[in-house]
Amino acid sequence: MKKISIILASIYIILCSFVKTYADNDSYETYNEIIMATGKLLANFTEEEMKEYKQYVKKRRAYGVNVYVVNKNIETTYIASTYYSVDNRGSTDVSYELDIVVETSKKTVLKFSGSASGTGKGTIKSFKTDIAAKAGVDYSKTNEESRKETQKFKLTVEKGSRAIVYLMGNARITNGVCSCYIAFIELTNCGFEYFTLINQYPRMEKRKL
Repeated sequence: MKKISIILASIYIILCSFVKTYADNDSYETYNEIIMATGKLLANFTEEEMKEYKQYVKKRRAYGVNVYVVNKNIETTYIASTYYSVDNRGSTDVSYELDIVVETSKKTVLKFSGSASGTGKGTIKSFKTDIAAKAGVDYSKTNEESRKETQKFKLTVEKGSRAIVYLMGNARITNGVCSCYIAFIELTNCGFEYFTLINQYPRMEKRKL
């Protein structure tokens, strides 16, 4: 029985390597700032916390996933980047018109902890819809592909002032830990995080020099 389980698991791993999976956009990890209403990002989980959470997903199963949610659909604001910054040290106001590229589609990005092996990463992507369902994330109805559009943004910088344009927006975050099984063999046990981008827009801030 044990040999059969090992053979089945090996076949599954090989098949997974040929399954076409779309690369999840990891841009949110490079954002300047992410502010969750409560809880924390997966990247900020401590080793002790991960060890504790992983105990909740140790139940063996013939096939499928176990999921333990730590933070569910947490309202989040973010600053993606500083898009433009200019000082006006002159004696007159200066006006600009900027072309700002913003995300226009609601999308959900899946990330998982770096502790997952190469095989584990392929496995969790194969099970990502099941993990989303158990975590309460509406993953199937969201668009993973990034849609962007260019918006005109008029900017006036008064004399003796600095203008900074940020690209920011709102999102929801769900994270926790999961384990994936095939033929009663655990192929991965790691953290996961769904980042659902709700909107994105430019925001201007002005300061006196």
